[in-house]
Amino acid sequence: MALPERSLEPHAASGPRGSTLRDLLIVLAVTVATFLFAATVELNEWLLSLTRPLEPYQLDELPLTIVMLVLGMGWFSWRRWAAFSKENELRLATQRAVAELLTENRLLSQKNVLAQEEERRILARELHDELGQSLNAIKLDAVAIRQRVREEDDETHDNACAIIEVANHVHETVRTLTQRLRPVALDELGLRDALELYVSQWERRNPPVVCRFEVSGVLDQLGELVNITVYRCVQECLTNITRHAQARLVKISVTREVKSLTLVVEDDGRGMNLTAKREGLGLIGLRERAESLGGNLELKGAPDRGMRVSLSFPLPKVDGQS
Repeated sequence: MALPERSLEPHAASGPRGSTLRDLLIVLAVTVATFLFAATVELNEWLLSLTRPLEPYQLDELPLTIVMLVLGMGWFSWRRWAAFSKENELRLATQRAVAELLTENRLLSQKNVLAQEEERRILARELHDELGQSLNAIKLDAVAIRQRVREEDDETHDNACAIIEVANHVHETVRTLTQRLRPVALDELGLRDALELYVSQWERRNPPVVCRFEVSGVLDQLGELVNITVYRCVQECLTNITRHAQARLVKISVTREVKSLTLVVEDDGRGMNLTAKREGLGLIGLRERAESLGGNLELKGAPDRGMRVSLSFPLPKVDGQS
């Protein structure tokens, strides 16, 4: 709830200008009070009478010396304040420059991700259309040869069957590569169904592992960049679990809130020492993807205690949202 304008006035008075004016008034008040006190008790005459017996030791010059010391310390303080102000201005300018560079770097990272995904989409289409059609033609010719020589030439028949098997294997490999390059389900079904399909396929390829997938909120109208980021992060996490975790249970949850989205991947595997130096690039890639969207990556885990990867980032504004 917004506060009334009059409630903000005391806060404005306690700002930097109000504090400076108050301190200045205090200094002036103390100075005037000191003058009045000195004039009332005739401080100067009292100090002269007090220090006159010490004149052989030149101690009667101490008041002037102390005054000069105070003035010198005041000048020294002013010089330090001026230097600090200059350094503070330079620091603020550097911070602004760093913030601008980080913003530009984030935009470049987003464009790089989109360009990379576009290249992958084109390559996947070429593999599917060109190589897939060629493999189908080879397989059809081999099937025709096998049918014609079924009773005449056993060796040719066996060769045709071998060609069919190789064509099927290459076709399956091309399909897997195409899926890795660009998930077709992401374009045709949307993020939620694409993730469910990928998780179910991954679970079938890793039968000892149980994978639980949960979604909270509607994963629609998130934009291409968010969709591919979440999908690639899940893909990278499951790949790491397959290679290193030796887990038995994996939990994946995607939670969409009004202005943010959170992805959490947990496993009960071997875990890792988060303080040790890591040579792999998987977690670095996850962090860069999260930071490119203005989010962050949080890791929790320990050796033999599993691993928890949490990514959260703000969602871009959709038309109609404030």
